[in-house]
Amino acid sequence: MKSWKKAILLVIVIMSIVLACSRYYVIKNNFFYSIHNISSVQNYNQNILEKYMLESNIIQNIQDGKEVTYETITEYLKSLEQYMEDNSELVALYTEEHEKLYSTIDDIDKIDISSLLTERQSNYALRKIGNKHYMLFSSYWSINAKTIYVVNAYDVSNIYEERNRQLKETLIRDVGILSASSIIIFVLAKLVTNHVDKLNLLVKQREDFINGFTHELKTPMTVIMGYADLLRLKKCDEEISQKALNYIYTESKRLETLSLKLMKLMSLTDEKLELEVIEASSFINNFVDNEDFNLNGNKLEIDMTKYYIKGDKELLEVVIRNLVENANKAEPKDNKIYIKGEIIGNKKYRISVIDKGKGIPKKHISRVTEDFYMVDKSRSRSNGGSGIGLSLVKKILEFHNSMLHIESVEGEGTTIYFDLKGAEDEIK
Repeated sequence: MKSWKKAILLVIVIMSIVLACSRYYVIKNNFFYSIHNISSVQNYNQNILEKYMLESNIIQNIQDGKEVTYETITEYLKSLEQYMEDNSELVALYTEEHEKLYSTIDDIDKIDISSLLTERQSNYALRKIGNKHYMLFSSYWSINAKTIYVVNAYDVSNIYEERNRQLKETLIRDVGILSASSIIIFVLAKLVTNHVDKLNLLVKQREDFINGFTHELKTPMTVIMGYADLLRLKKCDEEISQKALNYIYTESKRLETLSLKLMKLMSLTDEKLELEVIEASSFINNFVDNEDFNLNGNKLEIDMTKYYIKGDKELLEVVIRNLVENANKAEPKDNKIYIKGEIIGNKKYRISVIDKGKGIPKKHISRVTEDFYMVDKSRSRSNGGSGIGLSLVKKILEFHNSMLHIESVEGEGTTIYFDLKGAEDEIK
């Protein structure tokens, strides 16, 4: 993943965390405000009111000389509940031993209310009973040396439902905001980094050119150094000296021409390359005759149909030389490398380099034109390979509006070919 994409992902993650935490904090505060500052005050006041009413009835009965028992207290409580006519309120009555005497709260035995059954004022707790949430208040008083606890339950499920609604709406809203923000950030980051990407591409092209150019220098430099060393170390007769000097001169000119062509090809100069009309058969044969291929005992078999094509001789020589060298490294079983030229449809001419060597594994075929990619790294390095030949070939063929095609079967051999535009109409 590119660095700018990682940066975008990091920004989005941080935004998501910050936004989620801030939203959750606000909703949580609102929820507790509703519970503790609205419901607790309202329900607490109602609880105190009912307590005083119940106490008043009990005290009145004591003053009238009536006996007050658990049963009478329970009846007083039932009467009070009917009088209040508040269906949202539920009530339960407990002894000091926490024994339940009466309850209108379903499933109250399934929850822990021990913290409410203590001699403290303004004691309340939040509990979930079934599918509903309740605020429970407890109050107590002593009658005839006995302590009585009354627990009132008030339904606050609507507050929880409102909280859940806010959380859901916030989640949907945040997803929308993050999605829109992500798109905007991506577009802006792409615009900002576009110039940097172009600069990186230019740097890579220059690096590829230097690597490819160094690779192509090897053959002419070897010839120049060899003959120069011969003249330096030995006293040669006039004929040998002249031959050595001719080789040095021609290879130097070739090196000069090739370097200029490659620089033009990589757009490192203001000059542009132009294609010329070439007779394919004579071009290939002359090139092969004059090229000092080191084929380790293998032989070249040339079968070229005469045809005029559009191309650049020096650059096409680079292509043919690289393809022949690769075919030679494949160790052909019949010790032959074939160069074939044939006319195909739509005024095209196909040049193929064929070997019956080791072949290329199928999984590697699509990658052999990548920079520095080598199928067999140990064998390529031992043969002086660098993995940049075919990437340069690909670039040269792109300039010729062509492309490299590779057909290979592992263990049987490889055919590599490319098509060039015909120029028969231009010579008539």
